Parts: sequence; structure tokens; C-alpha cells
Amino acid sequence: MAVSANSYFSDSICGQTNVGADFDVFDASTTPKYAVGLGFVRADGCQFRYGHFGEIVGRGALVSTDVSESGATAIHKAGALTAALIKSGNSPMNNNAVGSRYAQLVVTATADQFAGAYLTVSSGTGFGFTYHVRGNDATSATVASNTIMELYEPIQVALDSNSQITIAGCPYANLESSTTGDCVAVGVSVQNQSAGAYGWVQTHGIAGVLQDIAIGTIGKPCTVSSNTGGAIAVYNNVQGSNPNYPLVGYLVEAGSSTQYSLVYLQLE
Repeated sequence: MAVSANSYFSDSICGQTNVGADFDVFDASTTPKYAVGLGFVRADGCQFRYGHFGEIVGRGALVSTDVSESGATAIHKAGALTAALIKSGNSPMNNNAVGSRYAQLVVTATADQFAGAYLTVSSGTGFGFTYHVRGNDATSATVASNTIMELYEPIQVALDSNSQITIAGCPYANLESSTTGDCVAVGVSVQNQSAGAYGWVQTHGIAGVLQDIAIGTIGKPCTVSSNTGGAIAVYNNVQGSNPNYPLVGYLVEAGSSTQYSLVYLQLE
């Protein structure tokens, strides 16, 4: 399930909130109450982020964004520009130009599929710059075979047909249980969530997390499991039992096989 059109993303600069119990980490709602990605630190040091769920996720599961739906590999280039387009209010968009916040790309997308994502110019003209995506129109909605992306920041070096583009989706949107295909875990769900729902994931501190079959040793690092979606695997030796998947923290207390263990999360 792609990013919901109801999601709200922000590029604002936030200080530490002091709202106490007003944040209910067990909340689950069908419409967003906060900007996706909003985070806070509790007094005990635990950290949480507000997320959008792309599929049903149980509590205590490691979650990742769906890479295939929220990102794009480096095969897309800036489109052949048309005349400067006019946005509402008679303001020209000047796609791909220095100072513009609009990138015209040859990429297939539905409306706002890449909202909240990150676009980097991986090679070619303008390489090395990364931009935060506010939203996008559907392919061909404005220009045939092209997608227009609105950026939060102005383009620093003009993009052209030599600009190679890579897109990574918002890490807290379109969340699903971490698997070998979507293994970059960003948090642990603290409540059962339905597809399209909004709620909190824990990113730091002690949390109960689904354990795969093998029981680990206290103090050993934990990774995303290659056997069970949304579960952890625990290193038990120098080489590690699962060395090819990202670390998420270390084991504090071992639970039973296929049940829940306490992990000190270090995902941010």
C-alpha cells in the first residue's frame, strides 16, 4: 500500500516537546494526528516516532518502509524540459532550474507516492545533493511520461538528462513487518495496526520485540531476522548468527522461542 494521501509530512525544525501524557504511544487511528516522522524522547530515554502503516502489523514487531513502493533505483533521469510550467497563483515552476523547488523526472508514480521521501542525485549533473520531497503528481498528469516532484529545498545545481536520480521513501511511512526484502528496520510497533492506520513506533530504549526461533544470550547484538517477519535474531558468537542484516540493538532479557524478548533498541 503506497503512502496515504491523508499523510502529513513536515520539514519544520522541532525542539523538544513538553506535553507529557498528551502523547498516547498506544494510539491507533485512521487519520493522522501528527506529521509522519514526528518524534519525542520520554523521561526514561525511550524515543518514539509517528508512523503510517501500509499493512497489518502486530505489536512488538520490527517495521520497515516498503522499498518497492516508496523508493526508486538510480535509473531515472531528469526529463526533457517543456516550457516553464505555471503553478496556481501564476508562479512559474521552472522545473530543474537552480532555485526552483520542482524536479521534472522520467519516473512512474502515483500522486504523492514519494511524499516525505529523499531524492539524491547519485551521478551526473548536480551529483551529491540530496533533497526532501514534499509531494509529487502522477506520471503524465502535467507532462507526458514525466512526474513533477515538489521539494522542500531549492535545487542547488540545475538538473538535466545526465542527472541520475535515486529515491528513498520516508522511513516512517508505508510501514510493514521487516523482512529480508525490506530489512532496514526503523522502529518497533507498540500497538496492533491495520493497513492505512497511523500510530507510534519505538526507536530507542528498552522494548519487547518478537523473537525468532533461536534464543539469544543477554548482551549480544540483535539483527533483523531472516526467518520470521518483524522478528529479531540474536548474535551468539563472534561471526554472528545473522551477519548480513542490520543491527537494531542488543538483548536485555531473553524470552521464549517465537515469543517476545526485551531489547535495548538503538535505531536512532
